[in-house]
Amino acid sequence: MLASAPARSLTLPVLAASLVTGLVTIALTAPLQGQKSSPSTEVELTVEGPAAPLYPGGVGLVRVSASRPLATLEGEAFGREVHFWTTGDRTQWEGLVGLGFDDGPGQHSMTIRAGGSSGAHATATVALTVKAKKYETRRLSVAANMVNPPDEEAARIAADSKAMADVFAGVWPERLWQGPFGTPVPGAATSSFGRLSVMNGESRGRHLGADFRAAEGTPVRAPNGGRVALAKDLYFAGNTVIVDHGLGLFSLVAHLSRIDVSVGETVMRGDPLGLSGATGRVTGPHLHWAIRMGPQSVDPEALMAALETQGAP
Repeated sequence: MLASAPARSLTLPVLAASLVTGLVTIALTAPLQGQKSSPSTEVELTVEGPAAPLYPGGVGLVRVSASRPLATLEGEAFGREVHFWTTGDRTQWEGLVGLGFDDGPGQHSMTIRAGGSSGAHATATVALTVKAKKYETRRLSVAANMVNPPDEEAARIAADSKAMADVFAGVWPERLWQGPFGTPVPGAATSSFGRLSVMNGESRGRHLGADFRAAEGTPVRAPNGGRVALAKDLYFAGNTVIVDHGLGLFSLVAHLSRIDVSVGETVMRGDPLGLSGATGRVTGPHLHWAIRMGPQSVDPEALMAALETQGAP
């Protein structure tokens, strides 16, 4: 929470946002809060929107430039917190906006809260345009136990769900990654994020990650820096590792034949997490990579695209 100082609130003038593409409309407005401030406490913000259209399940990088150093910069979009980070003199900030499947197309808004070193603060509103995206449907015929688990596994499945929920509910207060993300195994994704699977005529939900071809025993590496928050065998996902990248961003890699890290261990991009395999509910060896931003799953390829130029001027 930002400290309140009504007598010295920051004034953020209305600025035209600098956009990489006209497909996303962003406008910054900031009404004066509290008493009128002196020129010495004024700060101007320039907001640069995502370089690609936002869509349900997508990720966008937002950049904020301030005319003077800020003590804090916080945000909120789609009812969820947007975490900003900064480097250097605290005038350049970046944050990730992640969209869930329920964040439908249309006009939405993001709130930005700027705080000064003296405790002064101000709020700005950024308009976001979300485009529609159609995801494919896959129909499969599989063994019955692959669709409906036996009753005796219910307790284990519930415990697995709670363990993952507990991990994703935490927010490490510091950014632990640097620069762009890489794929955990070589090659391009073979199964896209968001695809609806219909097994034996029953809808089993959307694919909340990206799959990669990976023969049994292929080294699986950390997509970026972080700390290991979970490393265990799960009923559906098999041998699974979750890396907490900080600021509410997580990577999950699943179906490993072997786990080579322990909870609490720090990893850098490219460090080994384990070996690929076919554990859990799968039809063959492959690597499943999922990204969580707070409570929602987002497209790993969208995250990689959003962070391709992270930290670049």
